[in-house]
Amino acid sequence: MPFENKKVPLYYQLESILREKINSGELAQGERLPTEAQLSKQYGVSRITVRQALASLVEEGLIERRQGLGTFVTQRKPAQGSIRLTGFIEDLMAMGIETTVKVLDVSMIEAAEPEAEQLRMKPGQRVLRAKKVRYFRGTPYSYVINYLPESIGRRLSREDFAEGSLLKILEDKYHIRLGEAIQVISAALADGYVASLLEVNIGAPLLSIERTVFSRDGEPVEYVRTLYRTDMYSYTVRLTRGKKDIGNGWLHK
Repeated sequence: MPFENKKVPLYYQLESILREKINSGELAQGERLPTEAQLSKQYGVSRITVRQALASLVEEGLIERRQGLGTFVTQRKPAQGSIRLTGFIEDLMAMGIETTVKVLDVSMIEAAEPEAEQLRMKPGQRVLRAKKVRYFRGTPYSYVINYLPESIGRRLSREDFAEGSLLKILEDKYHIRLGEAIQVISAALADGYVASLLEVNIGAPLLSIERTVFSRDGEPVEYVRTLYRTDMYSYTVRLTRGKKDIGNGWLHK
């Protein structure tokens, strides 16, 4: 079973496969894993690669080595402290209640095409960019990059980005009336820089949420891209069955 993705380390691809088998129950709690030699033959990788993958799973507490017996799936405990959002702006603004923030950089830069498009400006126009990491109970769970138009950004201080919710500050401190937001959710992989910040492996799966916030007048206020650790963060949307233009379907509730 050769691995085709050359950009992701082999040990991590094997680690991900084994993790999925454990989480899905295909490898049950208390079950013994195949030996290193068997895994090496099954997946067409070296025993060193197998050893690296297993070591990571041991660190996560998903498996344990028993002297003279082999490697076994552990009795897993339910995850504690998982962060959940429902997708509404009020929930996003409340994120700061139980989280802390480390501000990495706040700079006025020339907008590249992606953020310029979202903020409805021309590339090269100045925007304020802030990079930060959010922590939940001392563990990093998200990497955030905020972009704001210069007219708004020049009013903000570095301390504003260290507060719990930038949106709340924009409303309460600077009296900017927020209207709606557009969000795009996708999958991403951690590169070396992000992996080091979030304390995950290179190539680890991440949840990417891009959001553009508009004022009540319809003007772009902020464009933000956030990368979340998938072991600490989930995004929940409640749906209800109802009629749509094309017939019955699921509607956001």
